[in-house]
Amino acid sequence: MAPFLEVFDHDRQNPKTINTAHSINYPGQTITNTTDQRRVESSDVDQTTEVDLLSDISVALEWKLLVPLLLPGADDPQPEDARPIVEARCADSETACLEQAHDLIAQTITDAGEKAIADHARRALGLEEKRFWQSSWLVKKANSAEPLDDEKALKGYVWVKVEICSPKMLLNAAGGESLGRMQKVLGALSSSHRLFANCSCEVHIHLGQIHGQAWSLPTLKRLGSLLWLAEPTLRSIRDPKSPNFHNTYTWGFAMRQHSRLAHRVKAATAEYVDAPRYISDRQIKAAIRDQFTASTTDLAAFGEIWKAETHLELGQLLSGEEKKYRRLGFNFSAFGEEDDRARSNPRTMEFRMMEGSVQTDLILGWLAICGTIAECAVATDDHRFAAAMGLLLQRSGSPDHGAASEVEEGRATRMGKEFRELMESLGVAEQHFVRFEKKVELDHL
Repeated sequence: MAPFLEVFDHDRQNPKTINTAHSINYPGQTITNTTDQRRVESSDVDQTTEVDLLSDISVALEWKLLVPLLLPGADDPQPEDARPIVEARCADSETACLEQAHDLIAQTITDAGEKAIADHARRALGLEEKRFWQSSWLVKKANSAEPLDDEKALKGYVWVKVEICSPKMLLNAAGGESLGRMQKVLGALSSSHRLFANCSCEVHIHLGQIHGQAWSLPTLKRLGSLLWLAEPTLRSIRDPKSPNFHNTYTWGFAMRQHSRLAHRVKAATAEYVDAPRYISDRQIKAAIRDQFTASTTDLAAFGEIWKAETHLELGQLLSGEEKKYRRLGFNFSAFGEEDDRARSNPRTMEFRMMEGSVQTDLILGWLAICGTIAECAVATDDHRFAAAMGLLLQRSGSPDHGAASEVEEGRATRMGKEFRELMESLGVAEQHFVRFEKKVELDHL
């Protein structure tokens, strides 16, 4: 078992010091954590390191898809597709189809040089999912995925729900190795299987620390503050014409509408101009000072975020009260621990707003965007964080900032421009965001 798993089942009563020196082994790669000792704060929610390091940031992908099998005796509905289609062994049994398709996907990942296991095989071994978080790709059922009209029109297919979960990897592995591993697996799957994704499927990105401990409270507060401001721009990647725009199939609602924080600041008044006194972060205080027209609502939100004294309090503040709002588009529920799923999940923050896609470059571009945001929150002196906060606060303080440009450029163009400006302030490479910029412009015409 990897060392990080030992830290999860824990006595949470007293602060303790643990030795976290260990080596993390990937195929062809050994990464040694050179931090011999960290003081670990035990609280009512989790153990956390005092100092968060860029080199410790981990990333993991959840990719939800529909994979077809061919009905026995049926004609191939897509004979022009050169990728193989496998006949269902037992088309009348959902369980049999799930196991067959999941085994095929897991085998392709294994053939690409990675470890992989289908969920039914994991359960047969009596092992928990967390045993594989660091070592293997897990193939399981995607509960939200549904064949819609376009898929149902392809007569002869049996549709299988598939969720492919990567192991967690170092975001900044030497030589871009983690990105290369992701790219290799996604490419192998796309070339070997007829993969489909519609609005009931999604791409989720988990970010945390490779050793499994939660980020420090200040890091999570920086992340929450940035995402609170950036949410309207980041959520513009969602197509307003999509049947899942209002989260009909999946849960990933907006933080600014459905979190406890949103409800708490609805009645924000001028008294919140004193909110900065709660903020200990130098960059956020400077951004507020420089953009003195910041909205009262946003100042109130910062005040509430920075008043939180524990991970539990902050995690619940950034989550919704009702069950369907528990895991928002920016999902902090693992820190709020309000249900068994949250308590057993890894201590990560999850981006769960990108609709389903089978385009590898789009998926990896979103991963790069989410990873960059995490980097900016972790590094307390990162100029990108300051630049993004300044840009977003400037917009926040000008409620009509988009009105004039819309008359001149049009709403879709303005939204695409705002997306680009945010990406540039964060230092995201153009190759990672340019397709999203174009998507925003097309979707919002």
